[in-house]
Amino acid sequence: MAALPPAGIRPGVAHRPAGSAVSELGCAVSTWRTGRALALAAVAVVLMSAMAVLGWWQYTAYDDQQRDDARSTLSRSPVALDHVLGPDQSFPADANAQPVTVIGSYNEAEQFYVEELSGAPLTYAVATPLETHSGAAVIVIRGASERLRAPAPDGQVRIQGVLTPSTSSGSSLDGDRITDGVRIPALLSEVSADLYAGYVVLTTSDPVERLDLVTPVLPESSRWAGFRNLLYALQWWVFSGFVAFMWWRIVSTPDPGESKSDHDRIASAR
Repeated sequence: MAALPPAGIRPGVAHRPAGSAVSELGCAVSTWRTGRALALAAVAVVLMSAMAVLGWWQYTAYDDQQRDDARSTLSRSPVALDHVLGPDQSFPADANAQPVTVIGSYNEAEQFYVEELSGAPLTYAVATPLETHSGAAVIVIRGASERLRAPAPDGQVRIQGVLTPSTSSGSSLDGDRITDGVRIPALLSEVSADLYAGYVVLTTSDPVERLDLVTPVLPESSRWAGFRNLLYALQWWVFSGFVAFMWWRIVSTPDPGESKSDHDRIASAR
């Protein structure tokens, strides 16, 4: 007597093993999940890129406002040196980068040279004591030169420049009267007159100065200049990080409804 086929299987019809059907369905589910993760990743990359660009735009706006604030200090109206700084006075903080005018006579005999001073277009910045009506002298950075010789204008001169505090470093003058900074305490024994506690970087002179001018160093800007733009930049970058976190959270956490539906389909395939 011929054996009967198992229940549910029709004679003459090819049947796949139940395990194969379950495997194929699992692969289909995995492929669908991978495709969804990639699609979400593409959206996340677009959003994160846009937010990063917006953050950088706000940061550059902050940086521009910082520089503008520093430049605005140099654009203040010039005042007489003695209205800002006296001969025996310590350097006041609000006098940094203040444009000043000074009238006096250069003491070329006590001129010296500062090697590689910031803002100098040539090797040496030429520093000459300018003796004022008070009897004290202020160091004036007249310009820059490649040679250790730069004759100063004779007689009375009227200059305008940017008042700058003494540098924190600077050695005593060597045999060629060269130093590496304008540190006023180190220069007291090199100049016969009393020295002001700061020096002046010349911008204009009467008579005209023939040396290449030194660019005044920009002072520190206010910490609050452009602060709102900095906050906006940080905000956009935080949003960008949040998008990355949400993408990871979505693709790594299975959907309960989806998991139940997949389980039912796999069970029915068995």
